[in-house]
Parts: sequence; C-alpha cells; structure tokens
Amino acid sequence: MSKLETLHKSLLAEWEKNASRNIKTVGELIEQIKQCLGDFDLLSKIKNETLAVIHRDVFEIDALYAVVRSDLDAFENAISVVHSFYESQKDNSVNKYLMIGLDLMYLLASNNLSGFHMLLEQIDQNVQQSNPFIQTPVKLEQSLMEGAYNKVVLTEKTIPSPYYAVFIRIMMDTVRGEIASCLEKSFKILNAKDAAKLLLFSNPEDVVLFAQKRSWKLQDGVYMFEGKERVESKEKACLDTTRIAKQTIYYAKQLEMIV
Repeated sequence: MSKLETLHKSLLAEWEKNASRNIKTVGELIEQIKQCLGDFDLLSKIKNETLAVIHRDVFEIDALYAVVRSDLDAFENAISVVHSFYESQKDNSVNKYLMIGLDLMYLLASNNLSGFHMLLEQIDQNVQQSNPFIQTPVKLEQSLMEGAYNKVVLTEKTIPSPYYAVFIRIMMDTVRGEIASCLEKSFKILNAKDAAKLLLFSNPEDVVLFAQKRSWKLQDGVYMFEGKERVESKEKACLDTTRIAKQTIYYAKQLEMIV
C-alpha cells in the first residue's frame, strides 16, 4: 500500500469517528494527502479507479471540514473543487446532493441569489422536490423571501444533515441583528417577552445573552433604548434586510399599541 493510500485510509478512519473525531488531525491528514496528490511519480503507481476514490473522498471531506470549522472562505474554495471533480467523473458520488445542498445553503446565507438560482437550475425538478438535501435550501429561500422567519428557525430542527446548521445560524444571526437595529431605532422601551418574540427566540436565556452583547439595559422586565444609538452588526450583512426591518417595525408598533 502506497503512502497516499495509507493516508487516505487514516483520513477516513478519523473522519468516521464523527463527534469524537480530532479536527486537527483531520486537517493535517488532508494537507499531507494534497501534497501527495502533487507527486506525479507516486500517482503513476496507483490505479486510476483508486485515485478517483481518493480524490473524491479528500475533496468532499475538505469541504465538510471547512463547514465544521465555520470557515466559509475555505468552504467556497473547497466546494468549487468538488464541483470540478464531479464534472470530470461519469459516475455520481453518493454525497453529490449533500455537497450541492451545502453549496446552495452557502449561497443563500451569503445572499448570492443569482448563484443560488444558477446552481438550482442545473438540478432536475424531481430532485428539487424529492431530495431533502435540495428541498431544504429551496424551502428556506421561499421562507426568507416571504418573511416567514419563524420557519427558518424551525428548519434547524429538521435539517437533513448537521452540516446545514452553521448556514442556518448565519442566516438567523443576520436577521436578528437587523431586527435588533430596527427595534433600537423604533422604540424607547420594549417588554422583554415581546423582544424575545420579535427576535424569534424560544429560550429566554438566549434573549438575555443577545441583549447583553448589544448593551441593552434591562429594568423590571423591560428593555430600555432611550438615548441609545443604533448598534451596527460587526458581521457582514448576508441577507436582504429591508423587508425584515419594515415588517419588524410594523409588528413592533402593533405590540406597542397593545401595551
């Protein structure tokens, strides 16, 4: 067995440990394998079928490795390599739609809607409607366009793969950040329970942590925004937030009238 085949076997063994895998070890193995893939003398001694399997596994794991680390730049590069590899192969990978689904999630979270629809157009309609890896980003985009953000929150509980979670969190962080900025500009005070509903939090502790990060003052169950300037999110806005802000103001004002 060649050095490359040994490293490949070790990578698969480590990756298949799932939650107990050593991420540092995975990264080191990927880098070692990539170096070997540039050694043409070594590659010439290995069967083409074996090389195809090694390339596929390494490219796919590299993309998933980027997701696990929440490294979106690395994911963008890795998934591009995966797509190029798929195009060069006549046989489909069992992970093909997982990979495409993750790319759709990435494009959606990055607000690259043109890229999202271009990729979606390459997928058969039957697959779009029946494959859970593709269905999920399609339904998420519909929910975001409709402003049904509660559905986005609920989607996290029914995702077809745990790798989807990081992209949903990015979407929700962006949505909540913009809603919060809108609340700060629209209110002097807001009941904590109402704030939780508007921010789509189901866990009260999450609201407290969120409010602390934005330096919201809590007094007698009420958040006070008086004299507070808008807090800009440090993260790049990744979604179309105009509609979010308008809807938030409307619902928030309705709550203010009730209170």
